[in-house]
Amino acid sequence: MLTACDPAFWDGSVDISDVFNGGAHDPPDSDDPPGPPGTGGAGGGGGGDAGPLSTAVAMTRAQREALLQAYYDQIANETGNVTSTAAAGGQPDQDPNDLMLHISDIGESCDVYPRSLPCGEHWQLRFVLPIAYQQVGVYDLDDFALHASVFETGAPYSPAPDDCPMGGGTLFGSGTLEILAIDSAEVRFRVTTTAALMGGNPSGEYTAPRCP
Repeated sequence: MLTACDPAFWDGSVDISDVFNGGAHDPPDSDDPPGPPGTGGAGGGGGGDAGPLSTAVAMTRAQREALLQAYYDQIANETGNVTSTAAAGGQPDQDPNDLMLHISDIGESCDVYPRSLPCGEHWQLRFVLPIAYQQVGVYDLDDFALHASVFETGAPYSPAPDDCPMGGGTLFGSGTLEILAIDSAEVRFRVTTTAALMGGNPSGEYTAPRCP
C-alpha cells in the first residue's frame, strides 16, 4: 500500500510495479510485484495478453491477487525465481472484497496486472474502494482508505521505447472520487483533481466494467 510521499521521477527505465504499488516509498506488501524479467516499454511488461481494453476497469482485490500470482508465475518460468503473493508480504487486514478501480488514458485490462505504461505522456490511476465505500457517495482523495495513486510517463527523449521521464506515487492535489452508480455489472464514477500530470489532468467521468 502507498503511504503519503513525494512523487518520484526517473530518467530512463524503471519498473512500474515497484513505484506504482509502493516500491521504496512504503513497506512491501502483496501489491508489490518484483521487476519483470523482460522489457516492454516504460516499467517493463506485465504478464500475458492484455485482452480487451477499457478506459477503466473494476476488480476485487482477490481478482487482482490472482493476476499478480500469474505475473509471479511468469517470472518463475522465465527466471527460475519462485515468488508468491503471500511471500511478498500480504497483510491479513487486506479484504479480498475490496474493489480496485484501475484507470488509464491508454486503457486497462481485466486480464493483466501489472500493466506496463509506454513513454508518451501517459498515465494510470489506482483507487481502492473498501466495502464501506462501495456505494454512491463522495470521497476525498486525501482519505488514506482510497490509496489514491498515480504512475505517469513523459515525452520520449529518443526513439528508444523506454527513454523518457517516468514516476509514480501518491496522487497529490485536492480532489474527490464520486461514486455515481455501482452494481454487479459496472461502477460509474467521477474523478475531480487538481493534479497536473505530464499527460494532462485526469479529471472526468468514467465507467468501469466489473471484471468477470
